[in-house]
Amino acid sequence: MLSFEQAIKKLEDASDKLRSGDLSLEESVKLYEKCVEYYKTCNTILEESKQKIEIFNPDTNKLEKFEESC
Repeated sequence: MLSFEQAIKKLEDASDKLRSGDLSLEESVKLYEKCVEYYKTCNTILEESKQKIEIFNPDTNKLEKFEESC
């Protein structure tokens, strides 16, 4: 499995190629599919990382699970 940094780099490179307009439709579709895979890899790594993060709550003097405020 790719690291987060590797997947982000591949996603950025593929995105640049797609934006260039130099690819055929077939090449663009294949590259887009790879982009989706890289995105999923990044998202999985981020979700797994969130599950490991604990934040110190000064009100309770305890570590608590990270929860998004949105």
